[in-house]
Amino acid sequence: MYHKIVIVSLSLTVAIAIVLDSYFVLYKPLASNDNAASNNTVSSTADNSSSASSAVSSSTNKQRNYKDGEYVGKSTATAWGNVQLKIKIANNRLTQITVLKYPNTHSHSVELNRQVLPIYRQEAVKSQSANIQQVSGATETWKGFTDSLQSALIQARQA
Repeated sequence: MYHKIVIVSLSLTVAIAIVLDSYFVLYKPLASNDNAASNNTVSSTADNSSSASSAVSSSTNKQRNYKDGEYVGKSTATAWGNVQLKIKIANNRLTQITVLKYPNTHSHSVELNRQVLPIYRQEAVKSQSANIQQVSGATETWKGFTDSLQSALIQARQA
């Protein structure tokens, strides 16, 4: 008798799990796609406004006056470690970024930063600002990188 109760209970649990799994696999993605479609409309509107602000920002970038020299940004704490940059300004332009500190206590952090830091440096020099795109999976490094870069650029403007 006890054996049959256990088997029936186990069968009911499996049946409920199958029903829930089917719900989350089949129904939830459809609801998520509907939300994504409405979010696309919002984000395209946001993209238009960010394009306008980028145009204003790029014209402002050309008006910024940086004093030539080297400036060390503040050391910014992230969840995985500190990020600190040194920048070089020449002829009123950001010409070089040297990474002084970056998260390197875990092998995953070392490998990830080996890949993303050159991208962040290249994008920052290209944009002449800390307004750069984030690389997926490297959010903490991006936060530290842009914060330290922004502080160094402020120093270069105020010098």
